[in-house]
Amino acid sequence: MSAALTLLLIGSLLQGALCGEFKASIPKTIKVLKGSCVTIPCSFEIEDKYNAHLDNTCRAIWRIDQKTVFDSSNPQTSTIKGELRGDLRRKDCTTTLNNMQPDNSNNYFFRLGCDNDLKYNFADQISISFTDVPPRPTLTPSALKVKEGTSVSLMCSAAAPCLSHPPTVTWTPDLGESVETLQENQDKTKVKTSVVTFTASQNHHGKTISCTASYNKQDGSTESAVSTSLTADISCEFIYPHSS
Repeated sequence: MSAALTLLLIGSLLQGALCGEFKASIPKTIKVLKGSCVTIPCSFEIEDKYNAHLDNTCRAIWRIDQKTVFDSSNPQTSTIKGELRGDLRRKDCTTTLNNMQPDNSNNYFFRLGCDNDLKYNFADQISISFTDVPPRPTLTPSALKVKEGTSVSLMCSAAAPCLSHPPTVTWTPDLGESVETLQENQDKTKVKTSVVTFTASQNHHGKTISCTASYNKQDGSTESAVSTSLTADISCEFIYPHSS
């Protein structure tokens, strides 16, 4: 291959990279508790020549086929009410949809609409499905067998499909204060984690430990799910008497 042709190919690749492309990043699927809300993590890229068109007139639109079900310019009159949580000028289209019901099960597409030349239907889609009961939280580790006096940390992880209504995590029995955080999955969906740390003692031996994730639905009711439990096995630290 000649040097001139090589330079031409490199220049074309660089031009393509600099020009950008229209692409949305959203999860492939997400499962929602019936009657609750869902936060769709969403970001997008556009061709560089349209960057100057991202302004206050832009709105996030979510569609099922060709039907608009949410428009951030009229969030309370949309078919599905909700709110735009992201900033479209920063290419963040994260959106919360409220009071989701099983008849809202479908594939959702994102459209960016601005009062200028920037209007685009992104091909990427998210499949939203429903469940009547929340998923079980995960308790780690799954077994606890330690010596008395050992510092123990247990973590409970519960899916948090809606950022405005994250689950409440409680421990049974009460093991002391816990530290809670929201962690991010690879697809940008969130998980509520609760970590409790305590010193193992004979008081814990034989105790059945579990955690519960409680979800407040938007009609005021609550649905809960309990993790698989573990039984604490705490062995005594035998101290041999000193010989005289």
